Amino acid sequence: MNAAEGARRMQFAGRWLVFFALIFSALFLVVTLILAYLPTDRLVHGIAVLGFIPLCIPIALVGAILWLAGWIVEGFSKEEP
Repeated sequence: MNAAEGARRMQFAGRWLVFFALIFSALFLVVTLILAYLPTDRLVHGIAVLGFIPLCIPIALVGAILWLAGWIVEGFSKEEP
């Protein structure tokens, strides 16, 4: 595998990790807001759902670093005329 293909795959994997973490966080935030407005005692459970959002931060950081590294490797792999 050449460097350009490896960089493309790094960017692809990093992009998906970032988007996965953002979508997962948004989903849990929506679930928490829905549970907060229900008239039952589920508010405690809704607030507990917010505990999963900090777990997404390291996933997003790793994805962003991988995305950036792929971008840098792609820059170095281009041959100049």
